Amino acid sequence: MPTATFFRLPEEKRKRLLEASWAELSQVRVIDMSINHIIAVAHIPRGSFYQYFTDKEDLIRYLLEDIREYFIGQLRDILTDAEGDLFAFPLMAYDRFMGHQGETDPILERFICFLHLNHGIDLHAFIGGPQHFLPDQLWELIDASKLRRNEREYADHVFHMACAALALAVMETHCGQAFPGAPWEACPGTPREALQIRMDMLRYGGTADGYKEATT
Repeated sequence: MPTATFFRLPEEKRKRLLEASWAELSQVRVIDMSINHIIAVAHIPRGSFYQYFTDKEDLIRYLLEDIREYFIGQLRDILTDAEGDLFAFPLMAYDRFMGHQGETDPILERFICFLHLNHGIDLHAFIGGPQHFLPDQLWELIDASKLRRNEREYADHVFHMACAALALAVMETHCGQAFPGAPWEACPGTPREALQIRMDMLRYGGTADGYKEATT
């Protein structure tokens, strides 16, 4: 975690350092990250950096935790709008993060770039993780009555699969497999349409009997 000195910095200077750090991580792998380059771009003395962070791993940990908190906040808003429906929220999240004209949320864009450069990175090595994939801040908003079983563990599995479907749709869109430059709602066979099908399958099952039972 950053030191108290970091949090006492003027907002402009703190933002300058973080933006320089993300600029570096958008171009090189974690293993090649240069503190010298970051402080040069941020216009701060090298000695000052170590008053804020122990080392570059400490900085990366903070940056990733900051992104995690951002996404939890976004998903809290989406789950609230979805009235706690785990099956509805992935499509709503896709619409928020990807935009109607294919523009990606800038924080998501930054995270995708980080993952692309650091393929296979173990995020838990930097930020750890709770016992459940589903964070407490989201679990408290979920309407468990919409699930076959209302236990936290069951909701955790559903959330995991819903996020996997969402991540696949986001990556398919981001990699340009879906009509670049065209509004997604006007394009048949888009990742958004596939996400809708996958979430219907998750909600109702893949059998005709399961769908009939759920909709009658």
